[in-house]
Amino acid sequence: MKIKSQKILWIGFFLLNLLVIFFYWWQGSGDTLFSGVAGFLVAFGRLAGLLAAFTVLTQFFFMGRTPWLEKIFGLDKLSVIHRKNGKASFYLLLSHPLLITLGYAKRSNTDFYSQLKILIFNYPYVIWAAVSFVLFILVIVSSIYIVRKKLRYESWYFVHLAVYLAIFGSLWHQFALGHDLLISRIFYTYWIILYAFVFGNHLLFRFSLPIYRFFKHRFFVEKIVRENHNTVSVYITGKKISQFPVRPGQFMIFRFFRKGMWWQAHPFSLSRIPDGKYIRITVKELGDFTRDVKNIPAGTRVFVDGPYGVFTDFFCLSPSVLLIAGGIGITPIRSLAEKLLLQGKKVTLLYANKTQKDIVFKRELEDLARKYPLQLTHILSEEKEYEGEKGYLDKDSIFRLVPDVREREMYICGPPPMMDALIAAFKDFGFPKNRLHFEKFSL
Repeated sequence: MKIKSQKILWIGFFLLNLLVIFFYWWQGSGDTLFSGVAGFLVAFGRLAGLLAAFTVLTQFFFMGRTPWLEKIFGLDKLSVIHRKNGKASFYLLLSHPLLITLGYAKRSNTDFYSQLKILIFNYPYVIWAAVSFVLFILVIVSSIYIVRKKLRYESWYFVHLAVYLAIFGSLWHQFALGHDLLISRIFYTYWIILYAFVFGNHLLFRFSLPIYRFFKHRFFVEKIVRENHNTVSVYITGKKISQFPVRPGQFMIFRFFRKGMWWQAHPFSLSRIPDGKYIRITVKELGDFTRDVKNIPAGTRVFVDGPYGVFTDFFCLSPSVLLIAGGIGITPIRSLAEKLLLQGKKVTLLYANKTQKDIVFKRELEDLARKYPLQLTHILSEEKEYEGEKGYLDKDSIFRLVPDVREREMYICGPPPMMDALIAAFKDFGFPKNRLHFEKFSL
């Protein structure tokens, strides 16, 4: 209930900001709205500009790694909101100059392109706003292309750096020419506070805190251990590791300072319960970067951004838990399982793989099952000779293997198709949303 209340408070906070914007826009442009076609276009052009500025700022806030926001919604959920909010920003950014230019052209009885030239070259800072507009559009279009073509995250990241220049160039014309700001000192001050709050949080949590932790803990690779034919674990240590605030189930974003790797940052989950000595992550060899992880020499410095994620025991209120893992999705489940077992909870783990050689942490999981009352079941889909459970995990097989599933908390982590299918099936079944936990890397 506490988390739900906090979500409601945050949603209310954003709606309150929108209410403030609409109120002062109405105060400043309400009369203009009913002064004819030109006034109508100009008034809504001003509103589009205000909302564009607000949605761009919220883009920064959603992905600014702000802890009190991320701990409530989760970074993966915020990234989904970020993408949807980005679409709204795109349409508002297009609407603002279009409506303003059409309105002014109508007022002065001139054509659109002549009026646009007048606005850009005769009004202070508008030329910088025009450059920012082009940058914003290029970032949005490039991002869509990068995502659809499934290009590297680094391409998306470096393209997004242009947004900092774009917003810096655009804010001057807002404060110099923004009609609704200039007629209200309160509204003018509101925007100054809004910019300061968003960029202050962004600077603190996106950049300053990770840098502080890097120098505090001096992270470096201690050793790399092979788990199976295509998976390795990286043991990272440093100074005062016991003070690094990571919980089982969370993930961090890692940058290894090694030739050919330092410019790439990738998210990996904590794969072993923190012991005050190591941070362990486990990496499956899926691409160029992950295939090269096994070659990282001991002593390599590591930049750790995080921890992040709400896939933790914090939200687990039931005494019994069902953990479902598929493939490398076992990494957060492995650390989470031990944490829940230490709390005395009744834990069942269903772990799906293709073959026995694909199982990660086989010995560790068996040791946990011997040490604690962990009910462990392996399900293999492509090994006909296997004497245990075979096939694919679905709602029916889960109910067969775990008859009391309705009374349990459920955590799911695995390949996206598996997660999507199971989540959809249990939601359709009516499984309570507050007891269905999952998290996706969609950064």
